[in-house]
Amino acid sequence: MAASDGPSPTGQANNLHLVTAAASSASPVPNSNAAPNSQTPGHPSFRSLGVPCTNCVAFSIECKIPTPKRKKSRRASKDSDSERADSTQEKSPIVEAPPAFDPRNPTAFNSQDGTPNAHLSEAQAAEEVTTSNTYTQFMKPKFARAPIKEAGRVAYLGESSNLSLLVHDRHGTTDVVHYPLPENIRGTRARLTELDNVEIDILHQRGAFLLPPRVLCDELIDAYFKWVAPVVPVINRSRFMRRYRDSKNPPSLLLLQAMLLAGSRVCTNPQLMDANGSTTPAAMTFYKRAKALYDANYEDDRVTIVQALILMGWYWEGPEDVTKNVFYWSRVATIVAQGSGMHRSVEGSQLSRADKRLWKRIWWTLFTRDRSVAVALGRPVHINTDDSDVEMVCQDDFNEDEEGHPAEYPPDPLHVLFFLEYVKLCEIMGIVLSQQYSVASKARRQSAMDLTSSDMYLANWLQNCPKEVYWERSRHHFWSALLHSNY
Repeated sequence: MAASDGPSPTGQANNLHLVTAAASSASPVPNSNAAPNSQTPGHPSFRSLGVPCTNCVAFSIECKIPTPKRKKSRRASKDSDSERADSTQEKSPIVEAPPAFDPRNPTAFNSQDGTPNAHLSEAQAAEEVTTSNTYTQFMKPKFARAPIKEAGRVAYLGESSNLSLLVHDRHGTTDVVHYPLPENIRGTRARLTELDNVEIDILHQRGAFLLPPRVLCDELIDAYFKWVAPVVPVINRSRFMRRYRDSKNPPSLLLLQAMLLAGSRVCTNPQLMDANGSTTPAAMTFYKRAKALYDANYEDDRVTIVQALILMGWYWEGPEDVTKNVFYWSRVATIVAQGSGMHRSVEGSQLSRADKRLWKRIWWTLFTRDRSVAVALGRPVHINTDDSDVEMVCQDDFNEDEEGHPAEYPPDPLHVLFFLEYVKLCEIMGIVLSQQYSVASKARRQSAMDLTSSDMYLANWLQNCPKEVYWERSRHHFWSALLHSNY
């Protein structure tokens, strides 16, 4: 199941109904990396989902009749993304002297012959000074106990870090590993790597700022929370839906495109299907949009990035592709999560109660993806449980109440039970992989006791499985069947 595109409630459907809205009709490139207001979910005028023909999607080009190519030319080089970039550099103006720094101007980073610009402007020099002084913020009084106002802006300092030792020595704290990022560090988009006009143009050409019509978008989001979220409960639904309906404070575009990708895998709307009833072309469109935003560092909230990376694993081009599948994206998500300290207990941190619950769900979701993908694809596991001290996820962690915002969507008890039992089953998967299928197990002599212990773990799990998710033919339902199939 882990290597698949997620649970699908029904079979394939009928014909493809293309929504005719070409990406080339997008608005002119703005001077900001924010999505146009008309593209936000709360805005009444949603742009249509342009699903190009399969060939154009496969070759990442604009869906239009191309000009016949008889020889290589500068005009013909626009048929691929890499050649389009070369064409842009060929047309760059000739610069006689080092230009003044402008983060929106791509030529500011390069000299005439393509050599990186070695001259620092005043803005760059000031930025370097700010960066060099960043770590001194961690040594300010009471910094270790400062409240964490933004869960996506958390610095993690493990016990072996030299900086962690300095902070502990100064303040006498030995149990803190999560710290709020200093205010002068505002993330990727606020630094010198801010998107330039070329990158913004690429995002427009990829359709990254385009969203489906509102009705279709709503259906995809509903399908996501109904069929995908129970397997990967990484999003606080009540919090997300508040922003989804707010045109002034919409959700992350990266996260939204990733959710539409996952939702398209389980949605049965004919608008998303080709002539064979497959939603793969639509899923590829959403995948390319989300990946373009991720590659451009469009999002700087670390929790949001982890959530989106997990969901991007719902697209898989094929077994020959090792960089665009669930194994790859779940590993990247784990790395980003560990960089923020999600593998460590946050009970003693200054995160809010709601964020603590969400972090636990995210980490145990990563754990289940790690184990189930390893079993399904025959790959090594990535997460070492000896490096983590996150408490076991429990029913209370699905409570999404926040101060001043009671949960609008109470958790489904069946979905909660499914995930709790799925986590236990994935723990057993890890034991079986280590004892029976690891390289080390082949080197040592396998004993009958290893097999017996694995059987006992599985038998104990089945015996204690709650009846609500215990599969029986007489009372079959999807979630108990899915759990039993993993067993």
